[in-house]
Amino acid sequence: MYSVLEQIKKMYPTMTPVEKRIAKFILNQPEEVTRMAVKKIAEASKTSDAAVVRFAKRIGLSGIKELKIELVKELTEEPDTGLSRIINLNNDGDETIFQKVFHNTLRSLYNTEKIIDYQALTVAARMISKASRTLVFGVSDSGNTARDIEQKLQRLNFNAYCTSDRTLMLERLKTANEKELLFVISAKGHSKEVIDILRFAKEQSLTVIVLSQQNMNHLTRYADISIEVSSEEANVVDINMTNRISQLMVIDVLFFYICKLVKDNPSFKKLNIIQK
Repeated sequence: MYSVLEQIKKMYPTMTPVEKRIAKFILNQPEEVTRMAVKKIAEASKTSDAAVVRFAKRIGLSGIKELKIELVKELTEEPDTGLSRIINLNNDGDETIFQKVFHNTLRSLYNTEKIIDYQALTVAARMISKASRTLVFGVSDSGNTARDIEQKLQRLNFNAYCTSDRTLMLERLKTANEKELLFVISAKGHSKEVIDILRFAKEQSLTVIVLSQQNMNHLTRYADISIEVSSEEANVVDINMTNRISQLMVIDVLFFYICKLVKDNPSFKKLNIIQK
């Protein structure tokens, strides 16, 4: 379900000039790439061996070997559904809309699994478990995800506060100390409120975790820890469907990571959240 070519196309606008040369070569000659050594790909794209390896990792793969394996799968296997990702309300029947939403969601989860930074997840869980209070901020659809992690942390008797109100969060941040942290959840970061909160938190020297869609550099530059997920929205505007599902999956993973960190605490055992 992971598509090397689709991932390259999606990330292309944010790539560096060197990355774009490699991307163009792979997009134009995918079959040849599967049979080429790193050195040959570098020569053909007028880059370097190291740049090709970095490119593979940039699109969520472990290296050039995995890139070629995934390309072979993509070029030889039958398409999963043959369905377009675009939902057409004029022509699509009810079953087709269901299938498109279903498979777009699966694709988003699968691609998130490919690009996720496991170390960032582990560090984020450790930071949250040690924080005296976690301040959670998200607006619009991401506000629902923000409230989900607030509820999960409170279920563990952690001190957590969530709001989608810029003014309320700014007031909280003004009195926050170095033992507290800010967790910001945003799909694309288009909201001025999100940027304002992140900028103010960094001015206050607070630890910041950001959960966002892939390649949101204008958000992640404020983050101490950045967790990125995939999104497969094609023609749906301002409603982050697949992105929301990927966000919630990450929140569930963080929840279990935190449970693992505190599982030996007597207070956690009393909660009886996870039965043996």
